[in-house]
Amino acid sequence: MSVLLIGLNHRTAPVEVRERLAFSREGIAAALMVFRRRFPATEAAILSTCNRVEILVNSENDEAGPERVIDFLSHVRDVPVSAFKSHLQVVEGKDVFRHFFRVISGLDSMVLGEHQIVNQLKQAYQIAHEQKTAGPVLHRLFHHAFGVSKRIRSETGIADGKTSIPSVAVDVIGREMPDFSHRRILIIGAGEMAQLTAQYLAEANAQHFAVTTRTLSNAKALAEVCHGEAVPFAGLDDQLAKADIAITATSCPAAIITSERIIACQERRGHRALLLIDLAVPRNVGADVAKIGGVSLYDVDALGRIVSGNCRQRESQVEACQRIVDEEVAAFEGWLAESRVRPLIEQMYQDVRALAEIEVRGLFRRCPELSERQREAVEQLADRLVSKLMHPCVSAVRRPSFTDSAATLAEAFRATRLSFDMKLRDIQQREAEPVKA
Repeated sequence: MSVLLIGLNHRTAPVEVRERLAFSREGIAAALMVFRRRFPATEAAILSTCNRVEILVNSENDEAGPERVIDFLSHVRDVPVSAFKSHLQVVEGKDVFRHFFRVISGLDSMVLGEHQIVNQLKQAYQIAHEQKTAGPVLHRLFHHAFGVSKRIRSETGIADGKTSIPSVAVDVIGREMPDFSHRRILIIGAGEMAQLTAQYLAEANAQHFAVTTRTLSNAKALAEVCHGEAVPFAGLDDQLAKADIAITATSCPAAIITSERIIACQERRGHRALLLIDLAVPRNVGADVAKIGGVSLYDVDALGRIVSGNCRQRESQVEACQRIVDEEVAAFEGWLAESRVRPLIEQMYQDVRALAEIEVRGLFRRCPELSERQREAVEQLADRLVSKLMHPCVSAVRRPSFTDSAATLAEAFRATRLSFDMKLRDIQQREAEPVKA
């Protein structure tokens, strides 16, 4: 049995290489269909995200070795091996489990501790399950990995604190204005930062959005997504007067929200609290605006300091996470070792019980005078003897020194079967002989 992982990620390959090997969901399904035809006795699953492309395989007969898997990737993505082989990471044996558990726990992610990878791995498992390329070992490995992720997130702080500027901005808004579902939020700009922040706010139950930008069509597009209202940029002062929270994220090279503008706005507002979140570089809000009464201002630097603090907090949890990963790798190795010897153990019990049953039947043939109660006692004695005699044998088979060697396992299995077959023939010959009076 050989477990293998081959792939590349944001640490080993630039984006132009990763994107050439990347799969869509449909592409993964199609690739696994090809894999099943090419390697019918091998389990496989494919994980493809913006930061990594990895294929996980388990082969009983080593039909899918590293070079053949690499050729498979080249074939299904129509990319020459020479274009990506130098960027590949090839992991084998127990190192696969350690890598896999680190990935699902966010320890190998670009953003330490990020949780999105769990859903991506669940999708990878689902596709492999649908395509019937996930067999007993991969089924167990994926489910064990899901448990590892849950354990790490419950026992450590690896996922505590947001680590992106837009998500931290939402946290700041929630801290400054708890229960902001009824607050009016003005978004100035419609680029990526504005879109992400609007998305996070909507997910946090914000409900009253107004979007403005110099290009009204862009404002309408974002307003439609967050179920808000697109307003003309010329009416910015009116919108500031109505807003409780204003988020700026435009590419304007100079401040568009000055202290003069906010002073006039605050007079119209009756000096109600106003929270300004400036996500732009260069800044959209003048620094002196923070000095105006009733106004709170957070710019990218302020938010960045929060992100840095959260990142340091996560980094402090890495050692604890790694201890859990090590424990879980050992646990999975134990299950895998047990699964390797289980067929042998089951066959050993089956063979010895068969021998015992034959001997008991022979005894009953030779002693027909035994009562039903005596026969039951003999059968119970035979069962107890089988259990007592098999216990040290099974314990020896389960020892790591035994289970670690596939060759030893196969040899023991052959020897056991050969010995049983010889004994069975002898007993059958004896049973065929007439019972002497």
